[in-house]
Amino acid sequence: MPHFCVSDLHACDKGPRDAFAFQDREVRFGKFLDMVESEHGRLLILGDLLDFWQVPVGAAIVAHRLLLDRLDAMGATWIVGNHDNALAPLIGTPLMIDHPLFQRSCHPFEETIGGRRFAFLHGHEADPYCCEPNPGVGEITAIISGMLEDRNKSPFTHKGHAVADEFVGTLESALTLWRTLTFQHGRQAEMVEGVEKYRQEKQCDVVVYGHTHAPGRIGDYHFNTGSWARQNDTYVKIEDDGTTNVLEWLGTWPKPCNTKLG
Repeated sequence: MPHFCVSDLHACDKGPRDAFAFQDREVRFGKFLDMVESEHGRLLILGDLLDFWQVPVGAAIVAHRLLLDRLDAMGATWIVGNHDNALAPLIGTPLMIDHPLFQRSCHPFEETIGGRRFAFLHGHEADPYCCEPNPGVGEITAIISGMLEDRNKSPFTHKGHAVADEFVGTLESALTLWRTLTFQHGRQAEMVEGVEKYRQEKQCDVVVYGHTHAPGRIGDYHFNTGSWARQNDTYVKIEDDGTTNVLEWLGTWPKPCNTKLG
């Protein structure tokens, strides 16, 4: 049974902050799920399925109830990320939202596939700006991004760029300059290094995660799923023998995505 890993849908309330509901992405994702089912695959959602940093919890659930029902019918596994971390304290308790998919939500875990030990996580666990459960810099930037998307009346500019990325990118450019001047790693290198440290601490052969929205790989042991809330829709596929690849979904079929991380 192949494993299909996606992350970072950031489904909101189908309003101007909802990049997942923009244009025909929901239709494309539905066709992707059709493909997963046709291959009798297992679906792993590695965090930020819903975006509780942008809209109220209830608004996201009501707006995307049909998606949640379908993911439940497929038996999907959902690791909570930083944007849906409001669920984290409820995992494994009677207080969890009474929907089967929420009941199966979980924390990062490890699993052996094809003789290789895999670590599955969202990725914010290795991000100093987003790893804490209480609101911090990451959540503040998400709130401001949402306000900018409201003013823009769309999550994307007329040039097709994500409003959130342009705002966060401006901040991270300043941060990168500071890190360069002080001989520190850039944000992307810092994330890769942090997740690689996580893999080694868990004594795993492979790590699969999302969070950065940057799909890609390092060799055959480090894989990022990318996002379904930006220009390209990407995912990671793990075959029964443990062979792992990053792929881009083109609407009805995939193509390889061999971007090197770090």
